[in-house]
Amino acid sequence: MNANPTVILFFKPPTATFPGHRLQCLADQDQDEDRISALPDHILLDILERLDLHTAIQSSTLSRRWAHLPRSLSRLLIHVAHFLPRGRKKVMTAYTVAVRSLLLPSSPTNDRTIKHLELSFYLTESYLQSIGHAVANATESGKTNRLDLIIWTDVGHPEYEQWLLFGERLMSFFQSFPTAFKWLTRLTLRNITFGETDIHNLLSSCNKLELLSLTYCDAVINPITSEDAILTIDAPHSALLALEVITCGYARVDLIQVPNLRRLVCANWIGGNPPLVFGNVPQLDNVALRLSALHWQTPFTLSHCFANTTSLSAVYLNFYNQMIWIEPEGPKHLFPIFSNLREIYLYNIFYDCDLNWTMFVLEAAPSLNDFCLMLSRHPCGRGRSDEDGAKKVNVSWDQAPPDFKHHRLSLLHIIGFAVDEKLVKYIRLVMERAVGLRRICLLDQKPCDKCDAMDDAQSSLSRNRWRFPVEEEKEAIRQQLVDGFSSSVEISIG
Repeated sequence: MNANPTVILFFKPPTATFPGHRLQCLADQDQDEDRISALPDHILLDILERLDLHTAIQSSTLSRRWAHLPRSLSRLLIHVAHFLPRGRKKVMTAYTVAVRSLLLPSSPTNDRTIKHLELSFYLTESYLQSIGHAVANATESGKTNRLDLIIWTDVGHPEYEQWLLFGERLMSFFQSFPTAFKWLTRLTLRNITFGETDIHNLLSSCNKLELLSLTYCDAVINPITSEDAILTIDAPHSALLALEVITCGYARVDLIQVPNLRRLVCANWIGGNPPLVFGNVPQLDNVALRLSALHWQTPFTLSHCFANTTSLSAVYLNFYNQMIWIEPEGPKHLFPIFSNLREIYLYNIFYDCDLNWTMFVLEAAPSLNDFCLMLSRHPCGRGRSDEDGAKKVNVSWDQAPPDFKHHRLSLLHIIGFAVDEKLVKYIRLVMERAVGLRRICLLDQKPCDKCDAMDDAQSSLSRNRWRFPVEEEKEAIRQQLVDGFSSSVEISIG
């Protein structure tokens, strides 16, 4: 039985083994029949971890036996969203009361240790001191393994001056409780404008931080050049394992020294290409880039972007049904970077784009096992269509030498497959080059409400052109794919 229970908060009533009304029924029984209350604390706490916060707190009113239990939990996940719907001031009032109550020990002699604490809350100034003191009290034992904070700004669409204010407020919050936040392991922020040295100071003071996630964040604009700031991370002693930079206003991300970084997500950058510069990142093995390209963003080579990385094992690129913003290149430049690559995901390639260019990955990644493509074929025109969007153009690629063979690829996975001669030819090309291929998985495009709602003649023709094969056609497609090949490749359709 788990001796370190967790309270997890849910919007919907949980499907728990002992819901609140059953607890009350049990408590109303005669003492001789109340077997649940006779259980030891660690079992009762394990029961409480399966309940929502409201029910867990209600359990303390059942009897004196239950009164101390909610404040004896060693893992607490307290999210502000679960106090909605109310005005944000009322939400934060109720949230702060709950945090202080649940983090206080049940008695002065209680030696409780909170091993995992996760809080999400609004960056509302009048409540930060109370939250900070509660966190400091909860972590003062020095035995906290995980402290995760998700901090939202209390303005839906802030102006630039408000972003600056949020940055100052956040840094003041952290500086007020340095002892507490040295235990911080995960930090998720939104709508923050940082000062020039704020990120460096955060990483230096929070030396246990493993995840930093930034959404709609940026730094102060250079007053002389008026240029967007560069997010520079030079943290040779940092414990940072994962970095997420999503829809941020930085011109670029420079990772100078992040020796433990393993996972990187960069999405919707507004600067030029490439968006990243790597220095010393010897452990980096998982990179995801997602972009609906803007008209000033020109394609770049992956060898330029991923220079100095040699440990990549998984790469995810999402083009959002827009311009292909990478340039195919020969294996000479990519091989040192892709030599350890095991998985690659090329998602939301616009349907009219020729796919032969993707073969450059096979040429440069001799250890590749899984090759996954997702084609985007939306009659609704999903994707960026405004004047800022980059123009979709086909991608050309000089084919590899006829004798090129790939020996490690075992899975080809295509999402968005359709009855299309072009696709059949492409799959046969992969089969010809990947001599060790064992399985091909062909799936329909994921449902789209907008496409399903379109019923005009043009969309009907498009759907007919792009339709997924019906059951009677699947065997014929399999035969068409394997015709002339001696190897037995398992082909699943649907």
